[in-house]
Amino acid sequence: MAIKYGFFNSVNGDRKYNADDISNFFIKLISDGVFPTPATNLQVVESSGMKVNVSAGWGFIRCKYVYNTTYESLTVEPSDLVLNRIDRVVMRLDPSVSARNIILTVKKGTPAATPEPPELTRVSDGVYELSLAQIAVNAGASAITQADITDERPDGDVCGYVAGLINQIDAGNLFAQFSSAFYSWFDAVKSEIASATLIVPLRATFIVDDEETAEINVSDLIPQYNYNLDILNVYVNGIKLVEGREFNQVHNAQGETTIVFTRYDLDVIGTPVELEVFKGNDTTGAETVVHEVQSALTQLNGLSFRKLSQAQYDIMPAHDPNTLYIINEEV
Repeated sequence: MAIKYGFFNSVNGDRKYNADDISNFFIKLISDGVFPTPATNLQVVESSGMKVNVSAGWGFIRCKYVYNTTYESLTVEPSDLVLNRIDRVVMRLDPSVSARNIILTVKKGTPAATPEPPELTRVSDGVYELSLAQIAVNAGASAITQADITDERPDGDVCGYVAGLINQIDAGNLFAQFSSAFYSWFDAVKSEIASATLIVPLRATFIVDDEETAEINVSDLIPQYNYNLDILNVYVNGIKLVEGREFNQVHNAQGETTIVFTRYDLDVIGTPVELEVFKGNDTTGAETVVHEVQSALTQLNGLSFRKLSQAQYDIMPAHDPNTLYIINEEV
């Protein structure tokens, strides 16, 4: 049958679907890669000796998801005594009947005078790999350091960040319709923007190092946090917690803040807890921002728009001068 469709209720067993039918629903909606928020999603970091850790987080590959709940420890094979080599940490999908899994593993390169990273396996309807990082395994090395690790998550050719159905549009025609309305709105609010509070994001990560972690001192990690003015978000393994149900803030007389986990204690050593603070920053220089925005708007004709997260933007090797980047943390 050439045409597939779904999904419909079964009547006497005449509509049956399998896991591929469900997964393939996303093939035109979600791209392969790792999720961009938090920035540590499936990040490869040094451990000890010839080991590396893959941080907790979510990935998506060939319409299948992978969720690493805590640090995954991987062992790098011993170095060559004479030649350097480059390994890769890959996310590998194997849909074969004997496997039917996604694993995180180290793919060994070939020692050489000028080493190259190993090629990724990408077989249609077969094994498919995304590269999370390259690891430089220098001749005679007995340990892997962070300097030996090259993050490949942002590289769309070998991995990339998960994006939705529309992640970039040509704004040439859009701008013609948008420009007039925007200037009318901007003229009306620019005086308010000039005296408004600008928002500055601050982030810190706490790694659970005890079997019963019930609370974390926010002020130790982000001393600028002011609970009267700022917004605090808490993520565990990339999942945002709900204040009042899964954690509460406790403040002492010295103005320090502690978050207390109310639903459960963190009992897995190595679990990352990311704190995200959106801090109000009163400024008298916002008039300059207004002026710069107005100047930039006069040059927007012919530019394309690209929506991406702050993490994606920060690690781009270069920024296209003909593209307007729109930062959206929900990407």
